[in-house]
Order: sequence, then structure tokens, then C-alpha cells
Amino acid sequence: MSKIVRELDNYFDVIRDLATEADEWQSRPSWLEFAPNNVCNLRCIMCAQSDGLPVVAMKRDEARALLGQVLPWITVWTPSALSEPLLADFRMVLEECRKHDVFLNMYTNATLTTGEKFREMADRLHKLYISFDSHVPEVFERLRAKADFESVLANVKEILAAAAELQIPVGFVVVLMRDTVRTLPEYIDFIADIGGTAARVDVRAQSLLGNTDECRELSFESSMTDAEVCEFLDRAGERAVARGINFHIEGREPFYRNVSTVQPFMRWVTADIQSQLIANVQKNFPGFCYMAAMYMKIEPDGRVFPCCRGPEELLMGNVRENTIEEIWNGETYRTLRQRMRAGDYPEPCKGCDILEANPNFHKPE
Repeated sequence: MSKIVRELDNYFDVIRDLATEADEWQSRPSWLEFAPNNVCNLRCIMCAQSDGLPVVAMKRDEARALLGQVLPWITVWTPSALSEPLLADFRMVLEECRKHDVFLNMYTNATLTTGEKFREMADRLHKLYISFDSHVPEVFERLRAKADFESVLANVKEILAAAAELQIPVGFVVVLMRDTVRTLPEYIDFIADIGGTAARVDVRAQSLLGNTDECRELSFESSMTDAEVCEFLDRAGERAVARGINFHIEGREPFYRNVSTVQPFMRWVTADIQSQLIANVQKNFPGFCYMAAMYMKIEPDGRVFPCCRGPEELLMGNVRENTIEEIWNGETYRTLRQRMRAGDYPEPCKGCDILEANPNFHKPE
């Protein structure tokens, strides 16, 4: 069976598993988050790395064996573990992607991702996201400790030029904080000016999770009213329309925004079909988190979680103790599916933007 047929069959199985309310699923995860180590060269104050995470690494042979279990069904791979992917045996990552015909949905801090590196991975990129929170140098360097604004900016410009030439999707990720909300309109113009318009980029602003000691005081919610925040968000949306930048916020009401001004570049690969599958799940099964339906996060120490945030309360198992197959349809995963269908959400899911910012979201009756 060819890879594309296996992937398409798997997408159909996802819908069938959801529609039949099965506990044991025929489908398998189609989106993997995994990096063989959690090494990062920055200590961003909104990331748990700033609190001094111990380095964890999986041996190459063990990582390859694990990937051999999971990649046959995987469409999209996010090579991350609160880390910079170019520091996580990235040559092996590319080899495995090419071997299993998998595309990367990759996040980078752009300290090491030059235009040359971007071109080297271009055949396996579905989309590259650049974590770039502020166009104000002193704010950027304070938030992203150990980063040099000018060198990162030089890399970003090279990436955008290559992305426009090769027509590969690129996005920017901004964490919404007190110091970034107020400058979002100017940020949109800045991104447009350095090549964002030509590359048809999108800017995605996401909530501050408050999961580190240092960043809790950076929340805008304690110093700004919802109306004040919305004024900046609306102005940013207006600048996005004017400059040909797509702008999205997946946050609680009244902050949700979806400003689409230009058709982004498309790779026309199965990863694009998977994006439509996600939209279908959100529309037709809005009480069931799409991540719990198709996403699997595996930490370098082998722990498995059903979503990108990976809270300890949602630990599904460990690949050093059980196979992917045993974990995917094990008791813990089956219980999570039952609770999703019943609207009896685990505590970490309550208020989660990934689940509840879906405009169609409602708890099952």
C-alpha cells in the first residue's frame, strides 16, 4: 500500500471512529510531535526552559526504532520538545522524513535557521513557523533571552526571500503579552516590510500560558481591559488587510480573530488534506478536541501525551514500556475518548484555546 493511500484511509478512519463513538480506534495518529532531545539555545521567559529544564535525550537507535513504529501513518511531524529543532539531530529528522514521506510543520527561533538551511529542508517542509514576538529589539531580546535581534532578523529576511521564491508557507508566532499586544499593529507593518507580504505569511498570536515563574507578571489581563486589548487587535487586523498579511488569534472571546487577506502558498500534499480533516472534525465533532483525535506528542524520555501542551494529567503512557499500538488503544486513551464524548473534560482541557476557541465548540448534551 502506498503512503498516500494509507494516509487517506487513516483520515476516513478518524471520521468513522468519531461518528461511531468507538473506544478502540481503527485510525492512528497522523500528526506527531517529537524531538530526540529537548536542547534549546535560548531561555525565553515564557517557556519552561527558562526555569532550568534538565536536558533529556533519546539515543539515536531508540529514536529510529520509535519512528519506525509511528511514521508509517504520520502526515505531519513537528520536531519539537520545548526545543530548537536544528539542535535535535536534525539530519536524522530529515532522513526519516524522506524515508517515510512525511512533511514537517516546524517551529524555529530562527537563530540557526538561515536561508541556506531553509533551502536544505525545503522538500520536506509543509510550513515553517518563526517564533518572533516583537519587532522592538529591546523587547525581543528581553523576552527571548540569549537571542540577538539583528542576527535573527537577518535570518528571517533570508527565509522570507527563499519562501517567496520556492512558494513554501511561512508563519510567525507571537505570544500575547503586555508588551506585545500594544505594538501588534506596528508589528504587522514590520513583518510586511521585511518580506512578509511577498511570502504571503500569516501572523498567529497565541495566549500566554503563564507556565513559568518569570512570565506570570507579563499577562496583559491584569493591566488592560478587554476593550483596550480589542482596540489593539482590531487595529492589527486593519493593518493586516492593508498589507496583505493573514492574522489569526485563537483565544477566548472577545479576542478570537480570523483575518484572511491573501491565499497562502500551498504545497498540495496530504498535509493540506489533513488541515481540511481538522476543520471537518472541528465542525462536525466540536466537543471532541481534534488533537485528541489525531495528534500524538512523545517526549524524549518516552512519555506520550494527546496534545501539544502535554500536561501531566494527560499522560497516556511511555514508549519505553509499551508500543505505540498498545498506548493508542490502551485504557487511558479509551477513557479520554469516553470523557471527550461526554463533555466530562479533564481539568487541563477546560478553558484550553485549542478546544474552546473553535467557533463551533459546545459541550455535548
